Amino acid sequence: MEDGTIYYISFYSSLIETLGYDPQCALLEVKLSSDGRVRRYTGVPEDVWYGLRENYHPDTYFRKYICGKYPEEVISDKQNEES
Repeated sequence: MEDGTIYYISFYSSLIETLGYDPQCALLEVKLSSDGRVRRYTGVPEDVWYGLRENYHPDTYFRKYICGKYPEEVISDKQNEES
């Protein structure tokens, strides 16, 4: 995305609500269903993005190949936004 905008896709699983990816910056953003928080992961290769998006068990893929493998930052917290 030339302007740095990340476009999200709805992604309903027991863990993930939406996914967004910027291939130019290798940024993955994941909104969790359980708490509404959006987490940003940096340095995520495009093949990992496609693996997550197309996997039959995305929750397992997310936990195995993304959590703890890439730097993580919480960029929005639903609870803080409601205060």
